[in-house]
Amino acid sequence: MVKIGRFFAYFLFFTISLMYLTPKLSVYYFLEQKLNSYSIVISKEDVKDSGLGLSINEAVVSVKGVDSATIASVDINIFAAYNTIDFKDITLSSVAASFFPLHVESVNIKYTILDPLNIKAVSAGEFGEASANFNIIDRVFHFRLNPSKIMLKDYKSTLKNLKKSEDGEYIYEKNI
Repeated sequence: MVKIGRFFAYFLFFTISLMYLTPKLSVYYFLEQKLNSYSIVISKEDVKDSGLGLSINEAVVSVKGVDSATIASVDINIFAAYNTIDFKDITLSSVAASFFPLHVESVNIKYTILDPLNIKAVSAGEFGEASANFNIIDRVFHFRLNPSKIMLKDYKSTLKNLKKSEDGEYIYEKNI
C-alpha cells in the first residue's frame, strides 16, 4: 500500500513540476509566429508566465493589417486533464459594427480529457449569450446564440443567417 501511495505522490509531483517548468512563453511566441503565416498578428501585448498558466494583457489582434480586436486579458491554463483559455473584455473593430455588437465581455474555451472529442466555448456580451462546440473527429462546428434585445432589434440581417429554433435560440452548424 505504501508503494502505491509513493507512486502516486511521485507521479503528482512530476506532473506539477512538468506543468510549472514548461517554457510557456516560448510556446506562446511559437504559436504567434504560426498565426503570422495566416496574416494574423498579435501586438502590443504584455505576456507573463504565472507559474501554471500564462497571462496576456492588452493584446491587439490584426488580420491582414487591419486592427480587428483589442483584448483586455487572456488567461491560458494548460493542465494535463483540463485546459482553458479565458478572454475578458474584447472590443471588436468598428468594421464589424454592421454585423454584431462590438463588445464581448468574456469567452471561455475548454478542452478536457473527460470529453476528448469536443472543444467547447461559452461567451457573453452585448450580443447575448453564445455557446459553441467543435467535434474534432467529425469536424462539425455547432454554434448556439441566445440573442440580447440589442441583437434582436439592430442586427436582424445577421440573425437571418442563423436557423431559429423552437425555444428562441439561433443555431448555426457547419462541417469543416
